[in-house]
Amino acid sequence: MERSTQQPLRILLPELYQYIIEYLEEQHNIHSYDIQVFVMNQHDGYQLSFAFGEDYSHQEKITLSLKQIQNKEDNIKPFIKEFGEKCKETMIADYYKMMKM
Repeated sequence: MERSTQQPLRILLPELYQYIIEYLEEQHNIHSYDIQVFVMNQHDGYQLSFAFGEDYSHQEKITLSLKQIQNKEDNIKPFIKEFGEKCKETMIADYYKMMKM
């Protein structure tokens, strides 16, 4: 994978993608079509980029080492929990904006 190229997480790290999607669906009712997750290889690990909201205009990023990715519960779960809350709030706000139109 090239350093500057983002690629879909579901292609490069499918196990991690599945873990994230399952957690978001169970805890926040956020589905795979509500977000886009990309990964970019960096010298110190991987940068995960989460796009969400109307037209996927909002972004959250986290950089993780391979060791952190392997230990999902301690390193990724807290970020996903916080991301899920932000995503849910954004989706609700987008819904109300749409209803006002």
